[in-house]
Amino acid sequence: MPRGKKNIDEQIAALYYTAQEAQEKLGMKRDKFNHYVRRGVIHNIPFLSGYGYYKKTEIDALAQEIEEFLDIGHRLFTYRRATLQDLDAEIALAALNYGKKKAEVTRKARMLYLQANPEITHYLLRDNQIVAAFTMAPLTHDAIMAYREEQINGLGAQAYQIHLFEPGERLECVIINIMTTTKVTLDQRHRYAATLLRNFTKITLREWAMRGVDIATVDARAGSDEGEKLLRQAGFRISSSDNHEHKAYHLDIDASDAYFLREYKELLAEWKRQHEK
Repeated sequence: MPRGKKNIDEQIAALYYTAQEAQEKLGMKRDKFNHYVRRGVIHNIPFLSGYGYYKKTEIDALAQEIEEFLDIGHRLFTYRRATLQDLDAEIALAALNYGKKKAEVTRKARMLYLQANPEITHYLLRDNQIVAAFTMAPLTHDAIMAYREEQINGLGAQAYQIHLFEPGERLECVIINIMTTTKVTLDQRHRYAATLLRNFTKITLREWAMRGVDIATVDARAGSDEGEKLLRQAGFRISSSDNHEHKAYHLDIDASDAYFLREYKELLAEWKRQHEK
């Protein structure tokens, strides 16, 4: 049975902005907005009706960049990799998100993972305090399959099952957590998470691509509605049935047209061309 117009409109509205909505989100007048569209800075996606639509993920990311550029008065953020010396602070952040007992249980595993691969966790700091943390680890295929079947959680792999971020093979990764401090408003937490992930894509992913680090897939499990929303906005697709405790999501890097992956894929392709035998 053909889908009704209302259903199609709802699906479009969930993923795309109209030109007017995009202008309002970016705080731009129509002439300036159209100028950036013509230059290709903002990407227009035509639809059957002839109207142009704009991906929410792309417009939201650009709006966040503009907001932070203009927000001269805010205290500066620091983005960096985690070290073993940060473990107590990371456990404290985990305690805010999951409870002290659950956080402390992960201490040994977090140490093991970081010892096996020093590049798995990245922080956003404000006034030298960790306000957000992102952990993603490349695992062996058998560990990935165990994760997908919920036989292990993200921190359940053995040391020998944790790969390094280095060239030579296509990596399968698991997002272990995205944490933010709970001592601020929900809106501020979203801002911290967005700033951390933007730094991760613009700095870390870029660096990995230039080193030939080839990520094939990323898997994740959403423990909250906000987590699900974040994964969907990033282009992840649901991959689990309803009988799982938490919904599983999967991102195929090659198949994804996500805005935040464009530079990574271009730089990685260039690295491969330069290193062809």
